[in-house]
Amino acid sequence: MKLHTRRWLHLVPIAAAAAVGFVTLTSSASEGASPYSAQSTNDLGADLFAKQCSSCHGLDGLGVEDRGPTLEHEGRAAADFVLRTGRMPLAAPNIQAKSGPVRFTEEEIVALVDHVGSLGAGPDIPNVDITNADIGDGGAVFRLNCAACHVASGAGTAIGGSHRAPSLAKATPTEVGEAILVGPGAMPVFSSLTDDDINNVAAYIKNLQEQGTTDALHFGGAGPAAEGLAAWLLALIPLIAITRWIGRPNPGRDHPVATTPSGTVSNDSEPDPDDH
Repeated sequence: MKLHTRRWLHLVPIAAAAAVGFVTLTSSASEGASPYSAQSTNDLGADLFAKQCSSCHGLDGLGVEDRGPTLEHEGRAAADFVLRTGRMPLAAPNIQAKSGPVRFTEEEIVALVDHVGSLGAGPDIPNVDITNADIGDGGAVFRLNCAACHVASGAGTAIGGSHRAPSLAKATPTEVGEAILVGPGAMPVFSSLTDDDINNVAAYIKNLQEQGTTDALHFGGAGPAAEGLAAWLLALIPLIAITRWIGRPNPGRDHPVATTPSGTVSNDSEPDPDDH
């Protein structure tokens, strides 16, 4: 009997460890715990900010002269917008931020957004819902406030000063709302627009994307300068053709006639027999 018991004694520590591990995993799953605690997420955001952002914005987020602005009033919306559209980090501080490849994972973006949000007061990420939005009202608001730069099709165009209003071909409803709230780049902040206005504009832009009008190759999507030039060329070609046709010489109309001494009418273009 003692010999039989000794055979199983070495399995007791293994069974105990397995039980503890099972209880721990069950507890974490039941509480919906994330593999990263709030503290570790904060640490990740601070670490990423120090490595990727502080050279221009400073460790405290108050900006660095001639390199980057303060982030005191940017908020989570601005940080989320520039990170998810690949506008940050910039390759150089003196160039316009343009959309590009996203450089961070979802976990890193969330951590950075939370860290920037903790540096000051600024707009939070809007909850944009286009499910029951009014596309007609969104189109009216868009044409009044946005079409001057992004053109009516949403394809974007140059706006002067080496700046360009970007195409909205890939803008998500949340990104549209964030841009309206924070005014990235040369874009102004549209603080007068309500939540319903933002939902409606986002729905209208989504509709433009589905129709394909935001593609620069789509007629009406090249911008006012290019479209105006094309219109002038299309009108100028037939105008030149008509002008040349009207101005073509006509012998009976364009050559003067003269009366001979005998009273007959002769054309000056023909030689007079009496001259010989």
